[in-house]
Amino acid sequence: MTTVPRQFSRQSIDARLRQLPARHHDPRRAGRRHLSWRRRVGDLLELLAAASLVLVLALFLRDGGSRDLVSGSWPTALIAVGRATGLVAVDLLLLQLLLAARVPWVDRVYGTDRALKAHRVLGRITVPLVLVHLETLVLGYAARDHHSAWLAPVVEPFVMLRTVPDMLTAFAATALLVVIAVTSVRMAMRAMGYERWHLVHLTAYAAVALSIPHQLSIGSDLSRSPVVRVYWLGLYVLVAGSIVWWRVLVPVYRSLRHRLRVEAVVEEAPGVWSVWVRGRDLEQLDARAGQFFNWRFNAPGLRAFAHPWSLSSMPSENHLRLTVRDLGDHSRALAQLRPGTRVLIEGPYGAFTTARRTRRRVLLIAAGIGITPIRALAEDLAADPATRPGDVTVAYRADAEDQLALRAELERLTEDEGHALHLLTGPPVAGSWFPGDQPGHDDADRLRRLLHDPRQCDVYLCGPAAWMDLVHTSLREAGVPRPNIHDERFSW
Repeated sequence: MTTVPRQFSRQSIDARLRQLPARHHDPRRAGRRHLSWRRRVGDLLELLAAASLVLVLALFLRDGGSRDLVSGSWPTALIAVGRATGLVAVDLLLLQLLLAARVPWVDRVYGTDRALKAHRVLGRITVPLVLVHLETLVLGYAARDHHSAWLAPVVEPFVMLRTVPDMLTAFAATALLVVIAVTSVRMAMRAMGYERWHLVHLTAYAAVALSIPHQLSIGSDLSRSPVVRVYWLGLYVLVAGSIVWWRVLVPVYRSLRHRLRVEAVVEEAPGVWSVWVRGRDLEQLDARAGQFFNWRFNAPGLRAFAHPWSLSSMPSENHLRLTVRDLGDHSRALAQLRPGTRVLIEGPYGAFTTARRTRRRVLLIAAGIGITPIRALAEDLAADPATRPGDVTVAYRADAEDQLALRAELERLTEDEGHALHLLTGPPVAGSWFPGDQPGHDDADRLRRLLHDPRQCDVYLCGPAAWMDLVHTSLREAGVPRPNIHDERFSW
């Protein structure tokens, strides 16, 4: 355990957290403007994505695809289906990579968790399309060459390897995509762990790169006309540029520019540590309470991978803080970090911020290590001059008292500002997110006892996925409008 320097005593930490710049604005009006902006930009992004698919199919049909499908022979029609599914699969794959590129507009509109959820959904469509593309081409070429339908799946791939340019790289790309799809199944992800899963997932870039020679050598559908060439070249440049810029160049620049180093490690509860990171001009990061960074520490066991951890306090001009629970992986190594360790960052990411606030009263609900962004949001709300005493209610769920990390800070923060803190401790209860000793006949009733009229609140919640599902159910049953419920899900 790193010794905490004198300047990082608990009292000085609390004092530092309180020295925050005031913001003079109406959060409800700003939140409504932000919600309107998110809807407009979200509609535009989704329209562009849909238009890209329509354009791909329209150009294919215009350039002879419709003729092959309608009046072509059986082998020609099969090959046309293979060409069409291949084009759609490539377009969807590039859209997937764009969703994972952490483009700020996408991140602010959807949040990282929802953007990656859309990424996974598209993956469940893309890989089957790639397999349909491959199989229909195999069957179509076999029928054209008068091979037996029974032997076609075995014989024709070897024929294609000999006669079709760059088929080896195309088969390799397909195999990589299948491996990525299999390892993206939730059971496989849990078995592999974050680091191995992330390493496998990075091969998606290799799969795209391996598919390009095949597309250029045989894919006349990608170069049949000037319009088609401009479209595909523009899409490839957009996706590659976004990935290189936002995932590589910007993080490297920010890490070097702000000179981040570990300054202290503080044990908050058994198995829970806070890491204080010092840097320069950190206000230029434009980070907000509730967001997270991908953190990479230049220390044994932590160099190889960047991990997504939330800020647990409002960022200041010179300091950032993350708080992490020991989950049996690389998070345990944080306790051994030494002051002066170099830190590299990607971010800030996430839309789980007070920019979404449209109501004066706010309910913050957390369980377990989900308290980290909730703690930062509570501080952000309390520091806002537009927040009145009693506007903020914090509900903190844990199985036992000793698991309430950051409890002392929350108690001082809510008491000093006249807000409410409810510590909900006790063993889990099946079908409920409350402990068993809470009065009420169901969770919606218990929620109303906790907060007189939750319908008039913005609600922010963070915790384990299954627990959050229970909270969502009780909030809807209590009449809280869906747009007023904001969550952050720790998934990958």
